[in-house]
Amino acid sequence: MAGRATRRLSLGVRLHGGEERISGLPLPPTPPDPHDYPFHEFLVMELERGRLDALLVPQLLGTPPGVPGTAATPVFEAGTLLAGFAGATDRIGVAATTPAVSGHAEAIAHRLASLDVLSSGRTGWLADLPKDEGDELRCKLAAELLEEIHGHWRAGNKGAPDSPPPVPQGRPVLFLPAATPAERALAARHADVVLAGRRPLEHSRAWYAQTKTQAATYGRLAEELLIWTELTPLVVSDAHQVHAHHTDDVLVGTPAQIADHIEECFEQRACDGFTLSFPSLPGPLVDFVDHVIPELWRRGLFPNDYEHPTLRENLGLSHHATATVATHA
Repeated sequence: MAGRATRRLSLGVRLHGGEERISGLPLPPTPPDPHDYPFHEFLVMELERGRLDALLVPQLLGTPPGVPGTAATPVFEAGTLLAGFAGATDRIGVAATTPAVSGHAEAIAHRLASLDVLSSGRTGWLADLPKDEGDELRCKLAAELLEEIHGHWRAGNKGAPDSPPPVPQGRPVLFLPAATPAERALAARHADVVLAGRRPLEHSRAWYAQTKTQAATYGRLAEELLIWTELTPLVVSDAHQVHAHHTDDVLVGTPAQIADHIEECFEQRACDGFTLSFPSLPGPLVDFVDHVIPELWRRGLFPNDYEHPTLRENLGLSHHATATVATHA
């Protein structure tokens, strides 16, 4: 589709692997052991219950180091974990952090295409840019890698021999960070979802407008990329608890207060959506699904059901991203 008739909020959750994991909470149902795969499956199913758009996982996900009694904790590779999530869920998007390493384009293209087939078009990927080069050079190399990967997918979608299988959504959804000017230029040209980090409201509004304008210089429409800011919410039942629970970078509030913040940022065009994270798991995540999501539904900000079968369509993005040439950031 060419664009969205109505702009709508989008929400994803990003696991970092460093969240405190608390077991034994009086949740219905009681969550599985927080050091096993069923715990992660429980989280993604909770997010699907709330109709969130996507879950993003790091390249390797296990119990954070230094937690007592967890020496034998399994560590899950993102692609393998997402294959499990694809079988456990029906509609939520699942995105794997994938190193953007030169010389590995064909392997990356095949792996992500296979995951998109397994998930029936619900796969995304967060490109982890190389860290061992200067900022502009590493983004230039990443852009060249992206073009090579996209070329493999185009060939596969046309049925070329030895290419990846056809991708149900045309191309897996690409999430890119934008912490530096070179990363921002790369994301403005190539990303489906730009991860903008945390900024004050007015700064976010200016950054949002500038990034959409920058995308237009590459021939992209504003609706061809989404900008997500980072938010760490912690739900409390009473407004008097807000100051008692306040910590840096955590938005503590009642469901209505957190929804107010989300609505203001979205309506003020400071973002198109949010990358949510949580200080601990599973309680704050479940509280957000139980209390904030219904408030967003009541306000008409967030859909109470998935409207389409693929992640790309649910985000309001076209079947596949606009073809581009390599960016020399």
